[in-house]
Amino acid sequence: MKKLILIPVSLLSVVLASGCAIQSSHPDPVDGFVSLDEAIAPKKKKKAPLQKKIDEQIAQATDTTPDIWQRISSGYGFPKVDDSRLQNHLRWFSNNQQYIDRFTERSELYIHYVVSELEANNMPLELALLPIIESSYNPFAYSTHHAAGIWQFVPGTAKSFGLEKNNWYDGRRDIVASTDAAIRYLQYLNNLFDGDWLLAIAAYNAGEGTIRRAIEKNASEGKATDFWSLPLPPQTQAYVPQLVALSRIIAKPERYDLKLGSIPDDPYFVPVDINRQVNLAQLARLSETDAQELQQLNAGYSRWLTNPSGPHQILVPVSTADSFIQHIETLPATKSGFYKEYKVVSGDTLGAIAKRFDTTVAELTKNNQLASSQLRIGQVLRIGQAGDVSQSEHPDSEELMMAFAQARQSNAQPTHIVKSGDSLWKIARSHNITVKQLEQHNKLKPGSSLKPGQRLLVPTTSLAARHQLRPTDDPEKMSYRIQSGDTLSNIAARFKVSTQDILQWNSVKDASYIHPGQTLTLIMKGGL
Repeated sequence: MKKLILIPVSLLSVVLASGCAIQSSHPDPVDGFVSLDEAIAPKKKKKAPLQKKIDEQIAQATDTTPDIWQRISSGYGFPKVDDSRLQNHLRWFSNNQQYIDRFTERSELYIHYVVSELEANNMPLELALLPIIESSYNPFAYSTHHAAGIWQFVPGTAKSFGLEKNNWYDGRRDIVASTDAAIRYLQYLNNLFDGDWLLAIAAYNAGEGTIRRAIEKNASEGKATDFWSLPLPPQTQAYVPQLVALSRIIAKPERYDLKLGSIPDDPYFVPVDINRQVNLAQLARLSETDAQELQQLNAGYSRWLTNPSGPHQILVPVSTADSFIQHIETLPATKSGFYKEYKVVSGDTLGAIAKRFDTTVAELTKNNQLASSQLRIGQVLRIGQAGDVSQSEHPDSEELMMAFAQARQSNAQPTHIVKSGDSLWKIARSHNITVKQLEQHNKLKPGSSLKPGQRLLVPTTSLAARHQLRPTDDPEKMSYRIQSGDTLSNIAARFKVSTQDILQWNSVKDASYIHPGQTLTLIMKGGL
């Protein structure tokens, strides 16, 4: 995770004030080439001169709060473009106010940080809109190509740029770490293509090899090698114009009869270094921070416990930072330790490991859901530490932990990027759902046309989830592999059984012991 300079609570007011005072080093926003924009913009009735003057005075009187969208548009740095390929995207945005509302709401937590980091690196602020195209600023977005996070890093690229992934943490979902990696990746691509940001963005989508080969092909044929002239895949041909069109929407939403929700140009979160493993749900309760909001800010953590080996940096809403830090400092150390991890080596036995860590074989078996005493080399075991917080000490902890899981589940929906030749029927069939489900989930009208590069959310229904079920030797028993975001209650509801039954069938005493990757036995007496 990227190391930030940690800010004492007493200096929070200074930080917040300075966040609004950063002066952009970028050129003025692109305001020319309006012919295409005007062709797309909805026609409006002309107002009487007096009414127009009154409206302008009201706007000037009320528009005094700095807005992140104004800061972004004042930092634009892409070249001026008036290509006809922008037209469809401008029209689509102008007819989809709900999409604008959705990404505005999701970006509120993160976009100030992204903008500040881009400015600090002297990069054009159109790039702050890239996560809108990639994920609608959803840190739990996960594509069918295994891309994750607001910047949609695939595993290979994530590893190349230092994003860590383990059982506890996925750096692709970490706002700070993934933004740092995305900036370095975009800088690399920009340098690779001689400072051409449009080619860099195209390479971010299609890969540098695809862009390089297209350039070489055009050069060998004596053709231009700018983005607009290259023979590229349909998705990439749509990707760059979509970003450019969105930048125009952000700069002049009223031109397209759209309303852009205001986001204050202030930091939403501050980093807090707690130097030990903690339970995020417990801290949310103690500091009166909304559990789901804390989960959204700390999406990189795959569990409600931070990694025993660190780092333990938490992003906290500015609004509750004082309370949060106060409770961290006063929380007894005995109530902060939970688990450490141990990797099995040759010659290890449960008895020897239990003795080494002053625990019991029974505790090791329970904490790791072991079906037998056999171990394999490289297997990772969770070792309970002193001060583990029990359900009896905090009766509401399960509810908070479930809120964390539900926050992840509500956002971690698979997405499908439309390719040339795709249809709603074809996409629905590939995901084992109906066309109606796909239309309703994406608020599409029956028979809606699709365009390459368009991103569709794939609903996770009980039908779609059944691929996680596996038959057993007993025709009434099924094996279910727990997915990220699952809770015992939603698994029980999905398969029409009780949580107590699941606990009993799997010899689990506490719902908090289930984890992604674990296999549960389910008894389906009535069938699925």
